[in-house]
Amino acid sequence: MIPENILTIYGRRPVYEAIKNQSINVWRLHLATSNKPTKDLDKIVKNAKNRNITIHYHTKRELSYISKNGRQDQGIACDIQIPEMEEYREYLKNIKNKETTFLFAIDNVTNPQNLGMIIRSLTASNCGGIIVTRQMLKNISPLTIKASAGAIFKSKLIYCHDLSKALRQMKKHGLEVYALCPTSEESLETFKLKKTSVFILGNESKGISDELVRETTGTISIPLMNGIESLNVAVSAAIVAFAIQRM
Repeated sequence: MIPENILTIYGRRPVYEAIKNQSINVWRLHLATSNKPTKDLDKIVKNAKNRNITIHYHTKRELSYISKNGRQDQGIACDIQIPEMEEYREYLKNIKNKETTFLFAIDNVTNPQNLGMIIRSLTASNCGGIIVTRQMLKNISPLTIKASAGAIFKSKLIYCHDLSKALRQMKKHGLEVYALCPTSEESLETFKLKKTSVFILGNESKGISDELVRETTGTISIPLMNGIESLNVAVSAAIVAFAIQRM
C-alpha cells in the first residue's frame, strides 16, 4: 500500500540525506541503469539496503518521468513520506526551557530555489527554528529540497496557519520580532540580541507585508555600499543568521 503524503525527491545529496535520516520514511529508491559506480552512490545503496528500502532500476528516460526533472536528477530519486512538523504553539509551550536563540519567519517566499537556499543557510547556522505557514509548505518541492542540498531534513521547521497571529502570540511569550528592512536606521552592525527573537524574511518582490510589519518590535537593515539597495532574500538570511550567531 502506498503511504500518504508521498513526495518524490531527486539529486544525490538530498536522497542521501533522506535515506541517512532514520526519522524519514523512505518508500522506494530509484536509480538509473546508466549511472557509473561512485563512492556516493555506493553509500546511498548501502544505506538503503540497511534500511530495507526497495530499490528500482530504470533507464535514464524512465527515471526522468519519475523525477520530473531529468536535467537535474543526477540519475537518482526516491519516494519519501513528508514528515510531520512542530506547530508553533507546541514550540511556545517549551520556550521557558530553551536558551536565548533566534528564529526566522518566512513571509511568502515563492521561488523554490530561494526557499531551499534559505533553509540550507539557516540550518548551517545555530538558528533555533524556521517558521513557515501551512500554505508555504506547499512550495516545498523537490527543487526546494535539492536547492537545500538535503539540509531540509536536518532543519527545525515550525508551522503555523496564520503568520501574523503566530508572531503576535510569540510576542506575548516574550519573544521580540524584527523585520529586515533596507531603510531601517537600526543596522545589523549595531544590533544586539538580548532575548529570543524572530526575524522576518519577506517576499522576493513585495517584501514583508504591512500586516506583519505591524507585529514587529522593530526593524533592522543590512549595511550596503556602492549604491546597492537590496540583496537576494536567501543571501540576506545567511548574512543575518551568521552575524547574530557571532553575538
